[in-house]
Amino acid sequence: MSRIDWNTVKYFKSRHFVDDTNRAEPELIYSLDEARTILNVRIFPSTVPGALARFDKDAKTSQHYAVGRKSKAADVFCEGVPIANFYTLLSLNLFNGIGIYLDTSGVDGKLWVMFHLGIRHAGFKPGIPLIWIATKTHGKTHYFYPQRNTSLWTLLKSENMYEYRSKIR
Repeated sequence: MSRIDWNTVKYFKSRHFVDDTNRAEPELIYSLDEARTILNVRIFPSTVPGALARFDKDAKTSQHYAVGRKSKAADVFCEGVPIANFYTLLSLNLFNGIGIYLDTSGVDGKLWVMFHLGIRHAGFKPGIPLIWIATKTHGKTHYFYPQRNTSLWTLLKSENMYEYRSKIR
C-alpha cells in the first residue's frame, strides 16, 4: 500500500488528524490539500475519533472504514460560508461523495456545518458525486439524498449553510 508523501502536502500535516493518517488513501489527503488551495479558506479535520479512519465492524460499509483497506473519506470543517464552500467542492471533481452535516459542533465548540469528503469509487452518476444532507433529531442522525428526491434540496436553506464561520483563536 502506498504512503502519503507529506513533502507534497502544503496545508496539512499528519498531526492535524486525530486518526493515524497511514490508514488513509494518499489520494484523499492530496485531494483535501487541493481543495484547501482552491477554496482559499482553512480546512480543519474533525477531532472526533473515526473522522478519518474507523475500525469497528459496524463501519464496514463506511468510506472511513480502514480494516484491510485504507480510508477513503474524512470529516472536515471549512472556514467561510458553507453554501459557497459546498458549491466549490461540488465543482472540483475531487470527491465522489460529499456529505453535509448541518448540526455538528465545530472547531470552536459552536455549531458548524461539517463536510464528509470522500474519494469513493463511484458517485451518484459518472462525474457527479453522491450528495447527502444529515441532520440530528433526539441524538439520532438522519440522512437525506436530494439527488433521489429533489424536494430535499430545500434542506440547504438551513441558516447554518449561510453563516460565516472562522476559527476563534
